[in-house]
Amino acid sequence: MVVDVILTDIRMPRINGLEAIDYFQREYSSVPLIVLTGYPDLPMAMGLLNRGITDYLVKPVEHEKLISAVAVAFAHLRFHWF
Repeated sequence: MVVDVILTDIRMPRINGLEAIDYFQREYSSVPLIVLTGYPDLPMAMGLLNRGITDYLVKPVEHEKLISAVAVAFAHLRFHWF
């Protein structure tokens, strides 16, 4: 399976989002990761961005902003292929 961009939440019913982010970064280190959350937390956002998260978006996310974030993440991935 080829994954170009990962979108994940922080708070999910059966899994800790921060643990999922750690897993994704460890197992898919070259795949850009975008975090979505309904609970904005500036210190957490800054910490995640400093750890290499591509973007941190607060829900509800405008359609255009989400599309733009995915496009930027995908462009970043393609840039690092060459």
